[in-house]
Amino acid sequence: MPDLLHCSTVGHKLMRSVHTTTQASIPKSPIYDRANLGAVFLPVKQMLQIDRVSEISGPRLVCEMDITDHWVFPMHFPSDPIFPGSLLIEAAGQAVAIWAWHAGFRGRPRLCKVRAKFEIPVLKQDRVVKLVANVRKRKSVFAGHIDLFVSERNVAQVDSLVILISEPSLAIERPQPSADTCAV
Repeated sequence: MPDLLHCSTVGHKLMRSVHTTTQASIPKSPIYDRANLGAVFLPVKQMLQIDRVSEISGPRLVCEMDITDHWVFPMHFPSDPIFPGSLLIEAAGQAVAIWAWHAGFRGRPRLCKVRAKFEIPVLKQDRVVKLVANVRKRKSVFAGHIDLFVSERNVAQVDSLVILISEPSLAIERPQPSADTCAV
């Protein structure tokens, strides 16, 4: 356990240095979008929650979910539609897996432990959920703290552990970021 505590301290120091980056270093177009996230070992079609990744810098990842026409609203309390917390947790786990993939780690991601706190419901009219993740790695375990926002409102915080189960056949190239983005 002391090693995880040490990782937390190191991650916090890295996180502080990441916050000093200027807006000019953030790419104008997504690093990854829904089309090239298919190469990452993630759920597909309706279960892929992330629509685009706009920033990966050190331990930090910023990505977004478009929810205006999300398939879940007609089914999740039709008379009072809210976005399910379970899918917000799934999106947070996918964000951590994307970070691991981008960093060059391969395997089958498994969300194995989650702690979540929901502040306010996410509604259909909210349009976009922004996920801001800070990820730490220890061997094949990736620990992420993810804050979820709608506009500037913090709607949830998720702490997730993702384990990558090693699979040699996954030694394929990672999807290439868009040509007009900055290298990370």
